[in-house]
Amino acid sequence: MYSFIDTDSNVPVANVLPAEAMSVNGTYIENEIAGYRTLQVEGRELLESEISEMQMGFRDGSYYQQKRDVSRTLTITYQLLANDAEEFREKFNKLCRILDQEQMQIIFADEQDKFYTGTKSSVSQPDPGRLNVVSSFVIYCSDPYKYAVTEKTASNNNATSVALENNGTKVIPISVKATMKSDNGYLGLTLGDRFYQVGDPGEVDEVEKEKSEKLFDTHFTSADGWLLNQGITPPVTAERLQTGTVTYVTEDAESDEGYVKVADYKTGDSWHGAALTKTVPQDSQGEYPVNWRSEWRFDMNTDGGQNKGSQIGHNSVTFSDENDEIICAVVFEDNNPVYERSDMAVYIDGNRVWDTRETTSFYVTGRGGNGPVVIVEKLGNQITVSFSYGGIKKTFLSSKPDAQLRKVTWYCAAYKSYAPITNNNIRALNVTKHNVQYFEDILNFLSEGDVVELDGPKNELYINDIKDWDRVDIGSRPLLLPPGQHTLGIIVSEWAETPEVEVTYQERWL
Repeated sequence: MYSFIDTDSNVPVANVLPAEAMSVNGTYIENEIAGYRTLQVEGRELLESEISEMQMGFRDGSYYQQKRDVSRTLTITYQLLANDAEEFREKFNKLCRILDQEQMQIIFADEQDKFYTGTKSSVSQPDPGRLNVVSSFVIYCSDPYKYAVTEKTASNNNATSVALENNGTKVIPISVKATMKSDNGYLGLTLGDRFYQVGDPGEVDEVEKEKSEKLFDTHFTSADGWLLNQGITPPVTAERLQTGTVTYVTEDAESDEGYVKVADYKTGDSWHGAALTKTVPQDSQGEYPVNWRSEWRFDMNTDGGQNKGSQIGHNSVTFSDENDEIICAVVFEDNNPVYERSDMAVYIDGNRVWDTRETTSFYVTGRGGNGPVVIVEKLGNQITVSFSYGGIKKTFLSSKPDAQLRKVTWYCAAYKSYAPITNNNIRALNVTKHNVQYFEDILNFLSEGDVVELDGPKNELYINDIKDWDRVDIGSRPLLLPPGQHTLGIIVSEWAETPEVEVTYQERWL
């Protein structure tokens, strides 16, 4: 409680917050303004519902259709005391500043585990000339519900289901994160009468017969078989000199985290710099990959550099066949000498088939296992290129479905005499061979370690941080958790191991 002295010359000091004291974005107004006290709050109780009905001819009454919870208004009555007019005006200005925020998180002291979201809409004017005033203001909540401050989490603990409990009074969407513990053809989630399905339940298990095999995984802390300036580069310009030298850097020996950068670009009349080429080994059966997948992380940014807009650079990875012809190449460039502008381009069978230019989207740092990843996957005549940082996923057709992958080349170049990009390197690259004869028969739509994330409130699905709707079943609906105790079911291919599943949700009340 507050103790008050009924004079205009002594402002009371609070020792305990009143039950309905209001916190705005984490701070109670009583703690910010001496002499302010919340007296009363209206609008936290039951809320009206808007009923939709239909009248049929001259029949008595009507037919109920549905109801809708209307928006909420909170009316806060408060007292403000000051010792003099100047102090009163200063405190009132501070109150105005606190309340002049949009979509504020509102918490009341008698219910500190729940919050409303609202914006000040109207105010009552206090009596003029007084130093002890009682007035009110209104918070408009377009979302009428109050939410739990802390999200709930639940895990399956190796089981095929997750027990969920919603102690709120309203149905809520849930978010699900599933980490694959083996190859898997599909993931199905059931909750009550709703289901969400990703992939193909009919996918055949041939993992034991034809298993994917990682051929190499380089983190560029050493040369590791990469040859200098003997590679295949994408035809971005007629002349592309391979003439530079490189330096290998180890950042963390324990995790084998490092990178390789150009030590000396040398000189040239066009693109010129260092290239590193890896000869792709055969698999354990003595065969070169025809269907394969490669992932890599790289840096391309001007952080720490001077005259950033004038820096120019090229960073590409090229996959070539037994005839040194390009199967696929992915290029990132800044070729604008005035502004920081970046391009991304894809070459298939040696031809430029797609690009996006003059953006600011491709300045990245690939440090750490969660850094931006580029993925190229070839399955028969289909080549898919994904870039997690830009949310890009494109599929192209190749005229050489049987081409064998023999070489991988990373090319890092400067242009003419322009200043090169400050940070332009590659951090990690791997190649995995898919032992399949036909695209339809590939088994690992989801591979061990892949992460499927369903963002319930936004109804968005991500696979390995890339938004992906291509394999979501058309009948899938957002998973909604009613009040009470319920069970989320987890279904996978009959030959797959149950993934590690974590569910998060935020309870809400009317």
